[in-house]
Amino acid sequence: MKQRVFAWLLVLMLMLTPMLAVAEGDETEPPASSEPSTEPSTEPDPTTPPATTPPATTPPATTPPATTPPATTPPATTPPATPEPADEPAEPLKIDTYWKYPGMDKSYAGGYMPVQKDNAVQFIMPLLGKTQGKTIRVVPELPSDGPFAPSNLQFDVREQTYDVTQGQNKTGKMSAYLIKFNAPLKSGYYNGTYTVMLRVTYKTPAGEQTEQTLPVQVQITGGKTPSTGGGGGGMSAVRKPVILVQSCTITPNEVSGGERATVKITMNNVGNYDAKNIRVALIPETDAIALTGDLNAKFFDALAVKGELDAEFAMRIAPGATEGPALMTVQIAYEDRYGGAYTDEGKYAISVTQPKVEIVGCEYNEVVNGGDGFTVTLTLQNSGTRDAKNVVVQYAAEDDTIRYKGIQDHQSIGDLKKGESTTVTFDLRALPSAAEGKHTFRFSCLYGDAKNGGSYENGVDYPLTVVQQASLGYDEVRLPESIVSGESFTLPVCVYNTGFSQIFNIRCSLNCDGLICSSAFLGNLAPQESADKTMTVFVTTKSGTEKYGEAYGMVEISYEDVNGEKHSDSQSVKMTIAEPQKITDEEKVKQEKEQKEQQTLSQWWISLLVAIAVIIILIAVILIARFARMMRMK
Repeated sequence: MKQRVFAWLLVLMLMLTPMLAVAEGDETEPPASSEPSTEPSTEPDPTTPPATTPPATTPPATTPPATTPPATTPPATTPPATPEPADEPAEPLKIDTYWKYPGMDKSYAGGYMPVQKDNAVQFIMPLLGKTQGKTIRVVPELPSDGPFAPSNLQFDVREQTYDVTQGQNKTGKMSAYLIKFNAPLKSGYYNGTYTVMLRVTYKTPAGEQTEQTLPVQVQITGGKTPSTGGGGGGMSAVRKPVILVQSCTITPNEVSGGERATVKITMNNVGNYDAKNIRVALIPETDAIALTGDLNAKFFDALAVKGELDAEFAMRIAPGATEGPALMTVQIAYEDRYGGAYTDEGKYAISVTQPKVEIVGCEYNEVVNGGDGFTVTLTLQNSGTRDAKNVVVQYAAEDDTIRYKGIQDHQSIGDLKKGESTTVTFDLRALPSAAEGKHTFRFSCLYGDAKNGGSYENGVDYPLTVVQQASLGYDEVRLPESIVSGESFTLPVCVYNTGFSQIFNIRCSLNCDGLICSSAFLGNLAPQESADKTMTVFVTTKSGTEKYGEAYGMVEISYEDVNGEKHSDSQSVKMTIAEPQKITDEEKVKQEKEQKEQQTLSQWWISLLVAIAVIIILIAVILIARFARMMRMK
């Protein structure tokens, strides 16, 4: 090896000798040419004065800075944070116009007026609605120039349940805030119609402070009569026409869908002046009522003091109207003799009688396993005031994994008389693929009115919890058939969540004689997900007297379900642990010799590469020197 390296160095030196001789000797002159040189002479002409270069008047061309504006990253247009969906505005408290409460001779719809008795006026107003704490604060605001004695009334009213009535036979219970107080009259009060404002403050269910002002009109009698000529008497606030609804008669007061009714409104002028240009309008507050005339208003030229007028309206109840009271507003607009405008209104109700088939009971198992069936038993009742016909119970679910076991998803019951009840059963099933967790299914009642053919529907949603069994699959774990003791190998593990329930704390462990391996933790898996891990296994020797040969063991995969219950699966494995080869002394000497020769060869190659690099650098220096000398001679 050394001889080869010296030979290569000698060859390189012989190749470089001519180059070194040329570089060290004089350069030979180039042969003279008979043709004039086309190259411009670089020597200055002694007969020509040197040209003076005038100073440059043009400023040196300076490369202007790039005019392209720097790329500006537009400010991050992070969309504004989506506001939390605001709570829907709380419904204001409403006057219960339909029911008659204790102490009232009429409902508000029937024309209730505060009662004057024993030199005082009793006010009653039932309010419906939801508040925080179920308490309201009431502050009556009495007119300062009215008939009431000065007082500072304010009190709290709690929501309570009262026995209420409507008409002759209809009774019930209502939870309401029943405002009830007495306002004493002062001596020498004047007769007339006065307005008392009830200021009600409370907190909505969301905690927002709210205030409402509700007017109540009261007609005062038994006092002085206001004079019309001035000088001693009465208040200008009551010197006007005042038209009040004396009565609102609905015939019949209970009607079914598709039937007709007549509304007769009787009005009185209880003021001090005649009224003119009177307009009486009937305004339904629900689509259940439709007026049959061309106009919803009646017009009258005048109404004298203490005079009376009647206005009649014809209406028809929609066939699909809902059972219960249907509200309407009577609005009166009129003028006095000087052109002053006034309005008054009141709310009234007509009782709509319909069949009302509803689900009043439902029995079923609310927790089922995926793939299991369950039975739902429904109790239906016609709580309306009419017989129902063609009653059908319809099933529906939010998804198709909760299915009805059968060809049809509905059952026909036939007719159901008022007050009558019946039961019906449905067989349902949660599919094996049903997602674990909460589900909802719905049953609806569809039926008609036996009298007028109207159709109705109402339904109820029911919750269902689906529980899925944990299921884990994995690839078969295979050990090498044979491996030498003292070596190591890698073992891939891949698991799959083959069920529809999440799996937690998945762990794989290898227990085999002669193998050392730590367990692999694969974490949690959602349904239909997979995970893999690689385990490193070190091979030692078998326990006992026999150190080598076939070794047997077990691969175990454990996990937990959503309820924390532990599960496991196992697989048998085997492999052969081979004895390491013994090396003789001659083989060791030979290996050491080969290792040294390899090391020496590597060192000589490094020396050769260094020498070549030095020679290349010398050649480059010589060539650069020669080129520089040629340029000077030119």
